[in-house]
Amino acid sequence: MNISNNITAPCLLIAAILVLILFQSVFFTSGDVLYTETNETSESNELSEPNPQSNFDQATEAGEATESTDHYQDFISYNNIKYKPDRFFILAVISNICAFLLPAVFYVKLKGAGYSKSLKFDMPKLKYLSLSVYMFFVLISGSVLINSLMFYSGGGDANPDGVLPFLIQTGGNPVYDMGVLISFVVLPALCEEFFFRSVLSAEYEKYGVFCAVMITSSAFAISHFSLKFFPSYFFAAAVLYFLAKITNSVLYAVILHAGYNFYSIYLWDKILGVLKFEQNRVIFIFITAVIFMAFIAFTLNTLERIYYKKAYNNDPSPVNLPENKQKNAAVIRFFKSFLSPTFIAVIIIFFIYINI
Repeated sequence: MNISNNITAPCLLIAAILVLILFQSVFFTSGDVLYTETNETSESNELSEPNPQSNFDQATEAGEATESTDHYQDFISYNNIKYKPDRFFILAVISNICAFLLPAVFYVKLKGAGYSKSLKFDMPKLKYLSLSVYMFFVLISGSVLINSLMFYSGGGDANPDGVLPFLIQTGGNPVYDMGVLISFVVLPALCEEFFFRSVLSAEYEKYGVFCAVMITSSAFAISHFSLKFFPSYFFAAAVLYFLAKITNSVLYAVILHAGYNFYSIYLWDKILGVLKFEQNRVIFIFITAVIFMAFIAFTLNTLERIYYKKAYNNDPSPVNLPENKQKNAAVIRFFKSFLSPTFIAVIIIFFIYINI
């Protein structure tokens, strides 16, 4: 089935964004999901009769239980909002599946047989392992550099919570930590990579790599609904796209994406502890920039060896257009894609939602 990329591919993105907005604005704000201490306290008070001796016995038993067993909080905090853990994690899983996985699978079925060949489903090859390691450090150091510069520009009085992509607190409960790993580290990496670096990029790669990386990276950043973190999300998406494109394996991008999510949840707040002290900021940013440029050099050196071997083995070029038409066609098709009515609708939805 032949479908126009300019119209239908952004429609896929619009569907994902509307589903995300539905979950964030309706389901995650429901009283059945939000944790309220006052309601639970009032309910327990209504069920119990005032008995001083009974209260004393209960307090004694509670004290003994606290000494003998570890006590964990019965809620999870996400961006300073308390949720009931079981329903919160279930909603997080369902939202990823409904927003990214199901629309992408439906779109692949709609495109017909043979379309899966362009979705970068090759098994990871060991010859790309060193490249993946270098690009992982490019991804992390580049993200740290961008976010650190953003924090530095905010001055010493910047609110740490205001420069965190998302902050999750589990109270040290290992079961909740496992839920975070599944629903915020592994599953989003699988669903988002299949959606953005597999299906969506396959649509725009027909217009050239430049068009594909710009459109899919912008779409990835838009789907996170943060104007402040748009540069770091765009950078991360670009790195993940090039890794998937070079290796022709979205699984490498999934692994790096999961590592990026782990850094965002567990490590970025530790880095903020360093940046809070004014005397640390300049030297930290300088060291991060040096690390970033070093791994950029390692990555380029590895790419040179990879493409030299490809040229030596006379591997076919992935470019589809004739050489004399590549540059002009790439620019024209990029602007046609970026300025298409459906992609403009994506941008409008993004700005409306973040300003509500």
